[in-house]
Amino acid sequence: MIHSNLFAERVHTAFQPTPRGVVGLVDDLLGLCRLYQLRINFQDGHCAIHRLGANPQESLDIPVPKSVFRAALARIVAICSEQHPESVTPYRGEANIAVLPPVSQGSEKVVPPSTCFVSFTNTPSDQHLEKRFSSSSASDGNRFTVLLRDKRTVTVFGHSLKYLQNASNQTDNGSYGILSRTDRGEVLVGLFRVSDVIGVFSGDIREPEGTAETRRDTQRQRALEDESQGI
Repeated sequence: MIHSNLFAERVHTAFQPTPRGVVGLVDDLLGLCRLYQLRINFQDGHCAIHRLGANPQESLDIPVPKSVFRAALARIVAICSEQHPESVTPYRGEANIAVLPPVSQGSEKVVPPSTCFVSFTNTPSDQHLEKRFSSSSASDGNRFTVLLRDKRTVTVFGHSLKYLQNASNQTDNGSYGILSRTDRGEVLVGLFRVSDVIGVFSGDIREPEGTAETRRDTQRQRALEDESQGI
């Protein structure tokens, strides 16, 4: 029952009107792909939302104007066409599309981009959307461990580390960016100011003994004492 309530809460939140409009609705629905495999059917001014493989009694019924849902499907078409030209038509199709992680202010957890399979129909007589989680880029990339001077440790999944200079401010030391490859090219998934960073390491920080906090402190001290450690 708790899981059902959480599912309903997250779906209702996705359908809440926001200043982002239809773009925000589609982004939020695709973001749910990490958690739920969904089929959404539109009929008589309502979206019937089913979790694939779940009890039909757990389905949700949310009032949505037909124009809004058809606009959301048109947005899905645009994303598919951008990432895979000529892969779908305005009326129906299926494709794997890259879904970027949400931006969480103040959060240390960075989620890797993922791939979502979508199948849709958008005709005057039939409007539906089905979406399923396909894969995460985490398995194809590296795990970067970032040690910060305020004693925080941040883990980011990506494919490469790049120094980014601040061209607008010559006194700024720049930032370290962690990039991940998607179907749309390289995406910046982590950005850390050089002045805030002690070291960036590829993989987990491991020591033979001691607690996790002790291992992090040991690696942090090594990075401070030896510039060859880390970046």
